[in-house]
Amino acid sequence: MGKYANDRVKGFLHADGTRMVNGDGETVVLRSYGVGNWMNPEGFMIGGSPLFGAGHNLGDFILPGRFEKGRSMKSAIRELCGTEYADYFEDKWIENYFTEADVALMEELGFNAVRLPVSARLFLAEEPGIHFIEKNFQVLDRVFEWCGKHHIYGILDLHGAVGGQSALPCDDGIDSRPHTFTEPESRERTMLLWEEFARRYKECEACGGYDLLNEPLSGPGSQKLMPELVSFYDEVIARIRKIDKNHMFTIEGMSFSGDLDIFDHDYDPECHNWCIHTHFYRFSPEAKDLYRMMEPMIRLNVPLWIGEGGSAPVDNTVYYEIAGHYNIGYGLWSWKSAMGEMPVRTVGYPLPEGWKQMQEFFSNGGPRPSYEDSKKMFDEMLESIRLENCTVNRDAFMQTLRQPGTHTIVPAVGFDEELGSYRAAEYLPDGADSPVKCWPYGNAFAYRTETFMKMPLRNGKKPPKMMMPMLRQAPPEPLKDLCLELSAGEFVTYTIRNVRKECEVKVEIERVTPAGVLQISAVNEKDVSVTEDLAFEEGTAEAVAASGNPDTSMEVSVFPLIQGEEWKVRVECVEGAVRIDALVFAGE
Repeated sequence: MGKYANDRVKGFLHADGTRMVNGDGETVVLRSYGVGNWMNPEGFMIGGSPLFGAGHNLGDFILPGRFEKGRSMKSAIRELCGTEYADYFEDKWIENYFTEADVALMEELGFNAVRLPVSARLFLAEEPGIHFIEKNFQVLDRVFEWCGKHHIYGILDLHGAVGGQSALPCDDGIDSRPHTFTEPESRERTMLLWEEFARRYKECEACGGYDLLNEPLSGPGSQKLMPELVSFYDEVIARIRKIDKNHMFTIEGMSFSGDLDIFDHDYDPECHNWCIHTHFYRFSPEAKDLYRMMEPMIRLNVPLWIGEGGSAPVDNTVYYEIAGHYNIGYGLWSWKSAMGEMPVRTVGYPLPEGWKQMQEFFSNGGPRPSYEDSKKMFDEMLESIRLENCTVNRDAFMQTLRQPGTHTIVPAVGFDEELGSYRAAEYLPDGADSPVKCWPYGNAFAYRTETFMKMPLRNGKKPPKMMMPMLRQAPPEPLKDLCLELSAGEFVTYTIRNVRKECEVKVEIERVTPAGVLQISAVNEKDVSVTEDLAFEEGTAEAVAASGNPDTSMEVSVFPLIQGEEWKVRVECVEGAVRIDALVFAGE
């Protein structure tokens, strides 16, 4: 039972040094998804307004555009279908968008946590006095029951604080300014809401933690309010601790949670039960892209969670495996979205027929669809968002989670991070007294050079051009453009997880020179092992590639892996030199 397993979801999740641990003190590395659009809709993912540029510029703030956020979404539906239907739609959207079936699928796939974004206006009525909205607390109660049943930690995420904390459309504020930090009433009401959450869920073990504010102070010019953010965290944590000493806090910095300047002291001196929560997209899949986040983690002796982010699944499968070596978990975004609005690598639903007219009305001042047509489209949307009516991209999930799918690929240069899982040969330079590690010359993208492994460009790939800094150039793609060359005595290891059915292991060989022998071996958590030697004549794979598409490698089947929680597959060069493009795990 490993640190990613659902079986480890038991007891309160809490910080223990730089680890997260469960009620039994076992390490837990979160692998999660954020349920974007559920209780905090964002128009750009559900067929509404674009992510930026929506609304009307009025000096230093932006009014919400139609169907841009939960607040304006409800207003737009009221215009199109009437007040009664707008209230009905909001409740039905929450009911249908995220159900027990979604939680069960997360468990089946191998996720052990879910981030639950909510908007304050759904729990604390926007009117004089303090009036909590009971029906939406009951929704959360049910979700935490499902999480407990399916061994998933639910992280309660205040995505939209009272007034708005982000200065972005995603905070469901009245405009895109950070009123949470400029209005004493909004600040106080946000704290009162957190105290109410704490009163209700202080004994809930399925609640994995409190994500106090999503992406605070991210809009232009809002970072000057950093002292107010620090003060808010210090006060709200102290107030919650008077009610709840069980739950871990996840604390986000400014600027899309990527600015870590606020992490200069212990935010929870009473319990020391918190983690640094950062967001990171478009990363380079290697350890060096973790360093700036790991520095405050080590300095403050708290865990680190990349609570939101993601890239292409093949990048995820390398980067998050490396992060997991350091007990750093991750949360991807977003679990479900409208097909055609953004790359749907997870769960997608179709937009209603005739929706283009609706989008013209939202964004470009087009004619308003009729009441009858509008109601028909929104009724169709309410059905399409149910999981049973969605398209589930299982191969993308399997790729990200490093599990056997139809064709799960692990690029050869994405070998395991821990010491002892790879070894470069040594050589003695002329005039040197002692050998040095090979390969000492780096590679075209300076990718993982600390490993000293030789990573040439793949067949047909060209090195990046030397360009002036002001000229735009394509980002490097080391997983796509580099291969791994192993010489005699060198080896690498790759982990494959949750092998539920027998899966075939294949190796993509690019070039052999001189004639070489690879030894492929695998061992699982029960010490079941298999080994196979592959012998190649010089140039074998190169000839295959040269005969057609220069990007083509020779794919060689090795052995099947039987069911197991974790397999370590080791590739060692016994003789000669062999270039490898990737390992393929073909299962379901």
